[in-house]
Amino acid sequence: MALSLLSPLTFANTGANQTIEQIYYCAEDFALKMSGGDWYLVQKSVVGEKKFDHFLSLSMYMMSTGKKTANIFPKEPIETWCGKSGFKPITILSVQN
Repeated sequence: MALSLLSPLTFANTGANQTIEQIYYCAEDFALKMSGGDWYLVQKSVVGEKKFDHFLSLSMYMMSTGKKTANIFPKEPIETWCGKSGFKPITILSVQN
């Protein structure tokens, strides 16, 4: 039972305590390459325009200052996005102080 309770937390922390190394735009979406090597995808059609703009602004701030992520809850990687694979969609992004 303890394993089932810890599994979501472990998965959620896969994106924590990393810096953003690259921001990649395609169509109306953008992806973040993290210092751990993973790519996280923010889809405007999923998060909405206001949250999308907030994520983009926060991501640019984090990238320029070297701030680390706090909580990211990535979903399973999508099959393909803009001709590439392995992008994990996110709807939550937070920054450490």
